[in-house]
Amino acid sequence: MKISRIDVFQLDIPLEKPKRYPNKTYEALDDTVLRLETDSGLVGWAEVCPIASTYQPEHALGVRAAIEEMAPGLIGEDPTQTDRVNATMNKWLMGGEYAKSAIDIACWDLTGKAYGKPVYHLIGGRMQDKARAYPEIEMGIEIEIVEQRIAQYRDEGHTHFQLKAGRGSNFDLDMARIRKAQECVRPGETLVVDANKSWKTHEALRILRATEDVDYYIEQPCLTYEECLSIRRQVRQPMLLDECMTDIKLMLRALADNAFEGIGCKVSRVGGITGIRLIRDVCTAAGKIMTVDDSWGADLSAAAQAHVAISTPPATFFATYVSTYFSNLRYDLEAPMVVDGFLNTNEKPGLGVEPDMAVLGDPIMTYT
Repeated sequence: MKISRIDVFQLDIPLEKPKRYPNKTYEALDDTVLRLETDSGLVGWAEVCPIASTYQPEHALGVRAAIEEMAPGLIGEDPTQTDRVNATMNKWLMGGEYAKSAIDIACWDLTGKAYGKPVYHLIGGRMQDKARAYPEIEMGIEIEIVEQRIAQYRDEGHTHFQLKAGRGSNFDLDMARIRKAQECVRPGETLVVDANKSWKTHEALRILRATEDVDYYIEQPCLTYEECLSIRRQVRQPMLLDECMTDIKLMLRALADNAFEGIGCKVSRVGGITGIRLIRDVCTAAGKIMTVDDSWGADLSAAAQAHVAISTPPATFFATYVSTYFSNLRYDLEAPMVVDGFLNTNEKPGLGVEPDMAVLGDPIMTYT
C-alpha cells in the first residue's frame, strides 16, 4: 500500500465563546483537514488547528505551507510504516512538528484500517473503559461565575476542573477566584489553575505563596521552562508543565531537574500519535501524570485524543481536554465526543471518523 494522493481542506471552526489573545479576538479558528489516499483505495484522515499565532509559534498558514514542502517526498511511501514516514518527513522539513502531526495521524488512521483495528489497539490496547474529560473555567470572570461554572460542569458529569488565570485578570481577582474554586470542589474532584504561561516570576511567586493553603495543581505559570523551574523550587503546589514541553528532549531534561509532577501534552505539538505515544510511555516509566490534549480541532482531533487517552494507563492518565465541547461544528456525528464527563472511542477501524464531504467541501490543495 502506497500514498498516492494528499488532499488538504480548510474549515473555520466557530467558537461558542470568543477566545481573546494579544492583538486579536477569535470568533472562529482556522482548521486544516488532511486526507491521505492510497493505491489500495483506503483513505486516512487527520486535522490540525492551532489556536492563535500570538499564543504559540504554530499557526494555520504554517500547517499548509509545511505540508506543501513535505508532500513530494511522501507520495509513494507506505503509510503503515509510521516510523519510516516520520523519518521521510524529517528529511524534507526541519521542525514543523505540528504540521507533521497531520501526516502522522492520518497514517495511523490508515494503519488501523489496513489491519481492521481501532488505533488504540495498535498503540498499547485499551487501558481504560473511558477517559475523564475536563472543561475550562475562562479567565477574568467574576467570582460568583466561577461557582456557577463548577456547578454546571459537575451536573454534566465532570470531576476535573481547570481554572484559567493570568491574562485578562489581576492579582487580587486571581487569588479570590482560586479560593472560590477550591471552596466549590468536592472530595474526589480535582482543581487545576492554568496560567497559560502569562505570569512573570514575581507574579507567580506572590499568588502561589499566598494560596499555599489551597489544594490545587498549578499549570505552566510562566513563559519559559527556566522560569517555571525557578518557581517550582520555591513553592509547594504540584507543578504541571504544558507549553514549554515541546518535545521528548525537553521532557527528559525536566525529569532530570525534577521540574514537574505532570505534563499537558498536545497531540499536534509533539508530532502526532507517534510522538505522544513515546511521551506517554516515558511518563509511565517515570511515574508522572499527563493530560492528553490538543490545541483545538473538531471530530478528528477528538478521535485522536480519545485513542491516546484510553490507551494510557490509569496511573499515568490525568484527564483530557476536548475542544469539540466548545464548538457546534461536527462533520461525523458518530465521532467520539464528551458524554457525562468522559470521552471514549467507537470501535471502527482506524480513528473511526469519516468526514462528511458536504461539510468539508473541495480541497484547497492536492498533491499527487
